[in-house]
Amino acid sequence: MNIACRICGSQRTAHWFDSPDHVTGEVFGLWRCEDCGFGFTWPQPRSLDRYYADFYRDYDRASAGLLQRLQQRRARRWVRALGHTGRCLDIGCGDGWILTEIRRQGWRVVGLERTVESARFAREVQRLPVIVGPLEAMRDDARFDLIVLHQALEHLPDPMDTLQHCGRLLRPGGRLVVAVPNLDSWQARWARGHWLHLDVPRHLGHFSPASLRRALERAGLSWESARYVSWEYDPVGWVDSALNKLGFPMNALLRIIQHDPRLRPGSVVGVAALMLAAVLILPATLLAILSWATRRGAIMEVQAYRPR
Repeated sequence: MNIACRICGSQRTAHWFDSPDHVTGEVFGLWRCEDCGFGFTWPQPRSLDRYYADFYRDYDRASAGLLQRLQQRRARRWVRALGHTGRCLDIGCGDGWILTEIRRQGWRVVGLERTVESARFAREVQRLPVIVGPLEAMRDDARFDLIVLHQALEHLPDPMDTLQHCGRLLRPGGRLVVAVPNLDSWQARWARGHWLHLDVPRHLGHFSPASLRRALERAGLSWESARYVSWEYDPVGWVDSALNKLGFPMNALLRIIQHDPRLRPGSVVGVAALMLAAVLILPATLLAILSWATRRGAIMEVQAYRPR
């Protein structure tokens, strides 16, 4: 039985390959649409709660500081390119570093998160206004000059509905920024089911540039530009994908960086993973830079706008 594509509705979809979940060990299939190129995890769990690790990511000060600075720099680039202030909605705002920087640039901001716990840091530490709930929780008459979907769209079961809703919330001329893993990247094509950024089943949708453009157009939005540079996600993606292919525990390097208690850096496996990662990081960075130059980076950041 073919499953209808979540972007174009085509029934011309087929099983592509399988990938394991690093939390439960369950194996999920990746299906792909032959018409638009969109990939999707199937079957989709009714609830993703059991597929999230039961620990909170605990980056050390250096790693957390680097992530914050990269996100803040990215946010400044977005708003300065617009050349004015306005209202911004960040869907899946996480710890709120992007919104904090946008607010610092003089914008009025609001975040959206799925649970009270995931919104806690942004609310209590960053002092940001964060709504807990689905996108439908936004008032119908709310309008924004900038909507951000940074590493969020791939987690949603109905990306087309989300993009259409964003189109309605944007003011004419308003911008939408979408950052998602790139299914047509060198990294994804090489690693396939071992790719770090596949991350099934938490990632339900898997976009190529062509399928994302198709989705944006169906939502009434116009593609403006795309970037493929990601210092925080691309080199580590090459390293972890290589470790995955070599048989290490899934996503070993990222889990060590996040202080996952299931994989101690002092264990035999942890030490071996860190030693090999130290050897791989330089060629991984060079591969990442080459992929950026050819527009085949592991992460794509697309800007679209609502026509006036």
